[in-house]
Amino acid sequence: MANDAAFRSSLLWLALIILITGLCTHSFKKMLGTYFFGMFAIGGVLLPDWEFLNRNMSQWCTPVTLEDMNSAPTQPR
Repeated sequence: MANDAAFRSSLLWLALIILITGLCTHSFKKMLGTYFFGMFAIGGVLLPDWEFLNRNMSQWCTPVTLEDMNSAPTQPR
């Protein structure tokens, strides 16, 4: 991930939101729902390695090196 500071601050904000949700609703289930929704949202926005996922889907399970990424042309979608 290129920007670790954004990831850390997002996790801190999520923890604060979870705490506020728990204090206001007194519901552990809503806290868990907020946690999972927040983690999936953060993971979907901040974590994807788009250069890695821009390859053919059959190639996703094989490791890629930096030299491979620089030499291979990008595939149109």
